[in-house]
Amino acid sequence: MINIYRIITVFVSIISIIFILLNYNDIPKNLLFLPLCFMLLFLSIPSFSKYNFKSIGITILNFSMLIRYSISPLLMSIYGVNLNSGLYLSEKVQSRAINLMIYEMILIFITFLLFQKRFYKSSQNKIKLIKPSKSLFSWLFVIVTLVVIFVFPEILSRYSFVWTATKLKSKEVEGISYSFLLIIVQLGHLVFTVNLINLLYKYYTKKKSLMFVILSLFVVGVSSSFMVGTSRFSIVLPLVTGLFTVFLIYKPYRRLIGLFSLVISLVLIILTSILKSKTIAGERSLSILSKGFNELNSNLQLYFSGVANVSHSLNTRLIYEPFNFDSILADLLKSVVFISKYFMDFQSAIVNYNINFYGRTGIQDQILPMVGQGYLYFGYILAPVFSIATIIIIMYLDKKIVENNSLFNIYILVYLCLKFALFNMANATILISFFTNFFVVLMVINILNKRIKLGRDTKK
Repeated sequence: MINIYRIITVFVSIISIIFILLNYNDIPKNLLFLPLCFMLLFLSIPSFSKYNFKSIGITILNFSMLIRYSISPLLMSIYGVNLNSGLYLSEKVQSRAINLMIYEMILIFITFLLFQKRFYKSSQNKIKLIKPSKSLFSWLFVIVTLVVIFVFPEILSRYSFVWTATKLKSKEVEGISYSFLLIIVQLGHLVFTVNLINLLYKYYTKKKSLMFVILSLFVVGVSSSFMVGTSRFSIVLPLVTGLFTVFLIYKPYRRLIGLFSLVISLVLIILTSILKSKTIAGERSLSILSKGFNELNSNLQLYFSGVANVSHSLNTRLIYEPFNFDSILADLLKSVVFISKYFMDFQSAIVNYNINFYGRTGIQDQILPMVGQGYLYFGYILAPVFSIATIIIIMYLDKKIVENNSLFNIYILVYLCLKFALFNMANATILISFFTNFFVVLMVINILNKRIKLGRDTKK
C-alpha cells in the first residue's frame, strides 16, 4: 500500500507539473515549484511516507499535503488562482504566497526528518493488546448530557441526521446564551459513541464473534451521521476516529473494516456535499457535484490553505500590526470557553483577514490559514512557527496512540491527532479551542474513570 501511495503521489505531481508548464501564461510563474519541490522532498525523504497506514496522524498529513501541493496546483493551472468568492488577487501577491508555502513545506519536511527517529520506531508494527476501559463516569457524563438536552431541547435543532435530512440546519441556536451547553452535548455525543464501542468490545473479548465487529461499525456509522450545521468536519472527525479505533481493536477483521471504512466515508462525503448544496450556505458556497472542477479548485484552496487563502493573508498585513502580543493572545484564546469574553475588544487578525477577503465587514466565515496566521503575528521568517509546532505534536500523538492499550485513551488521542493532522484546514486559534474545550474535558473524564476504578480496587 505504501509503494502504491508513493507511485500515485509522484504521478500526480508530474501531471501537475506538466499542466502548469502547458498553461504557464495564466498563472503565477513560480506555481510550478509547489508540486516540483513537494515531489523532490517526498522522494528525498522516503521515511515521510514510511509510516503511512500505520500511524493515523502522519497518514492524514501525507494525504493533506498531496492535495495542497500537487492536486490543488493542478487545478489552478487550468482554472487560475482566484476564487469564486472574495476579492481579486494580483499575480504579484500570489507569487509571494507561493514562496511562503514552499518555505513552510521545506521546514515541515526538515522538522519531520529531525524528529522522526524519536517518535517513529519499529514499535509502529507492534500495537499492544487493547483492553476495554472502565466507563462508569463516562456513562454519568452521558446522563448529564441527556439532562441538558431535556432542559434545552432546542439544542437539537442544530443537528441534521444526514440519512434522512433533505436540507442542513443552522448551527446557531436561539435562546442558548451559554456556549458550554452546546459543547457538553457535542462531548456527550462522542462519549456515548466510545462507551458503546467499549461495551461491544468488552463482550467481544469474552466471546469472539463477528457480530460485535459489525455492531461496532454500525454504531460508528450512525453516530457520525449527525451533522452540526453545515460543517462536514463534525462528521469527518468522529467518523474517522471511530473507524480507526475499531480498526485497531479488532485485529483479525482489519481488511473488512478497511473496506467498510472506505465505502462509508465516500458515501457520507457525497451525501453531505449534496445536502450542503441544497442549503442557503451551499447555494452561496462551493458545491463540487453541481459546479464541476472549477468549484473543486476553489474548494481545495479554501479548505486546504491554498494559494488564494495565503495571498489574502499577505494582503491583510496592510491593516494588521505584527508582534502585537495583546492581540495575539486575544486571537488564540478567543474561542476558549469562559475565557473568550475577556478578549473581545482587541484587534483580531482573524477578523481583519475576513475583512480583507471580502472587502467589507460583517462576514467572518473564512478560516485564516495557519501559515498566514504566523505571518501576520510574527513576520515572514517566523510564519511557519505554528505549522512546525503542529507537526511535532502530530508525531508525539502518533507515538502515544501506538503505546497505549486503553480503548478510551486511544479514542481521544486519535480524535486529537486527527484534528491536528488536518491543520491545513484550521489555524492555531481553532486548535487551541479544540484542545481546551474538547480534549481536556475528555481527558478529565478518562482520569475520573480511572480514579473510580482505583477506589474499587482499594475496597477489594
